[in-house]
Amino acid sequence: MSMSKSGGAMLIEELKSRGIRVTPQRAIILDVIQRNPGHLTAEEVYAEVQRINAYINLATVYRTLELLKELDLITESDMGTGAAQFALRTHGPHHHAICRTCGRSFEFPHPLLAPLIEQLDSKFEFVADAHHIVIFGWCHRCLPASGR
Repeated sequence: MSMSKSGGAMLIEELKSRGIRVTPQRAIILDVIQRNPGHLTAEEVYAEVQRINAYINLATVYRTLELLKELDLITESDMGTGAAQFALRTHGPHHHAICRTCGRSFEFPHPLLAPLIEQLDSKFEFVADAHHIVIFGWCHRCLPASGR
């Protein structure tokens, strides 16, 4: 995928190149996803879409997100909020650590997990889908209260 396109053009061109029809509703959803790098829930995508076109329903948003996930254009993650969050694959491999008590989170770089990923492959013959990993635990402020 080329990163030079603005708005939803990159995703639209990617879908068209794969022979997938891009309806006007899909084009709006793709534009919202493209303009919001980072993680969004389906409901957040829907809220943004509603500002542009109130006739697009939540089911259409879910179907489009599912299609993008199947095509490996977005990733789906459990960030501990109770709702799945989606991010463009072009966001790059990155990972999150999230405190179970206060919810504080931070991103950490992929190279920290690279040795683990390599060992899973070489020692266990397992290729990890490790584009985006979320690790739950406790920050030092909350650790005493966690009983750990």
